[in-house]
Amino acid sequence: MNRMLANHFKSCDMVRLGVEDLNFNLLSASASDELIKPIFEDGIKNEVWDRDSYTSSAPDGINLRFIKEFLVEIKSNVIQFLSKFQRNGKLTRGLNCTFIMLNTKVEKPQRLNEFRPISLVACF
Repeated sequence: MNRMLANHFKSCDMVRLGVEDLNFNLLSASASDELIKPIFEDGIKNEVWDRDSYTSSAPDGINLRFIKEFLVEIKSNVIQFLSKFQRNGKLTRGLNCTFIMLNTKVEKPQRLNEFRPISLVACF
């Protein structure tokens, strides 16, 4: 057993791919300008209404249905949040966290392969 573990952590001569030779798409000047436009309520509403209301909820249980239902009440907070992000270029700590949860595939799971991992991602 120890011999197997020793081999497991041994370094090997592996060729790793790099990104040096990749050609990435760049934003056009007009698309880049769109990223720094002020945030308006109409734009937020259009984006929210274009999405499915009942997709998986975030870890806090809030899905887009909630936001659509209460946008009038929370719009100033949403605009403030997005404006702060646009101004500082940083997301609130923990906002981009993902929680991995195991859903059962069968009624009484006994083995690991009887679970399906899903990711719960923050809504915004």
